[in-house]
Amino acid sequence: MTHTPPEATAKKPRPPLRVFLPMIAVGVTFALYSLYWFIVADKLRTSFEAFAKTAHPGGVAVGWNDLEISGYPYRIAATLAAPVATAPQAPEDWSWQAESLEADFLPYNLRHVVLKIGGEQLFTYRDVSGSAPKSHTLRATAAGGTWASYVDVPGLPVGRLAIDIGNLVAELDGAPQSAPSERFAAGRLQLHLRPAEETVKTGEAPILASLAGSYDLALQGDDMAFARADALPVLGSKIELIAVQARLRNVPRNEHASFVEFSRNWMQRGGTLAISDLVVKWGPLDMWAQGELTLDAEARPKGTFQAEVANYPALLDALVKARLVKERDAQLAKVGLGLFSELQGTGENRIRVPITMTDGKLYLGPLFVSKLDPVY
Repeated sequence: MTHTPPEATAKKPRPPLRVFLPMIAVGVTFALYSLYWFIVADKLRTSFEAFAKTAHPGGVAVGWNDLEISGYPYRIAATLAAPVATAPQAPEDWSWQAESLEADFLPYNLRHVVLKIGGEQLFTYRDVSGSAPKSHTLRATAAGGTWASYVDVPGLPVGRLAIDIGNLVAELDGAPQSAPSERFAAGRLQLHLRPAEETVKTGEAPILASLAGSYDLALQGDDMAFARADALPVLGSKIELIAVQARLRNVPRNEHASFVEFSRNWMQRGGTLAISDLVVKWGPLDMWAQGELTLDAEARPKGTFQAEVANYPALLDALVKARLVKERDAQLAKVGLGLFSELQGTGENRIRVPITMTDGKLYLGPLFVSKLDPVY
């Protein structure tokens, strides 16, 4: 008599190997990526250390107290403790230092870096605008953070740059606990810079081509204030908004990392700043304008703008209060500007007027508003 074993004790078939292939593939991919990450991170550390030992154009020297690499697996973060940069060969003989600097890279794109600066920043420089150079110290903190994004563009001296600073407080020549000589605060500052491009028509389809020596920039400042209200008696010390969109033409290559040298070379090359959109809300001034700006022989802003000014009666009252315009003349101007406003059809208390910067003076139509100092 034969005995048939129960089904429970029958031998179960083994699952085919293909069932485990996806898990094996994931494990191999993860191992290869981990190996790649650590190789790239080690090379990045080596590059940072070599960068600090290399003599850079313009004599800029960099250094730090400690370098830590982290961020696995999504990014490569290089954190520098007490970073320092100096340029003793520049006319300003400037130096910069901060408490920390974090540089974040994507493992698959090392041309793009995101920077975060932590703690107080200290910037020293030499003012060469006068007959006797003076040294200054600028201390700055940003409670809302200081961020920057930079994308290297092969073949160009400067790639794409974006800077975002929140809740900035800067003090010039004064310790944080003492009464500084000058103080500036801003709710937010933003800067965007990129190589300029234009549309070029070809035989097939329009393409974007780079404009050599030109850069597009956008700059915006919100909720800004100066410590001294007498700096510009007409406009006051508080600025609600300044926003600029412009194209910087004839940008020179500079030997040193110097704003003074850049300005001189830019002026010698006939450089211009073509502003397509300028919005200013500063005290009694509420204005939109566009035009071109350059520097005169004494490095003072020079140019002409077409502007539209809102609430011009308040601006005239501010000129009277600053004793730059007599009360009787201001009243006559209000009547005359009111007639122009009706003829132009710009709306109530709005008028289109030219803005002129010449011989170190700023004019709104025929009215003198402020003096203009050299930029260096």
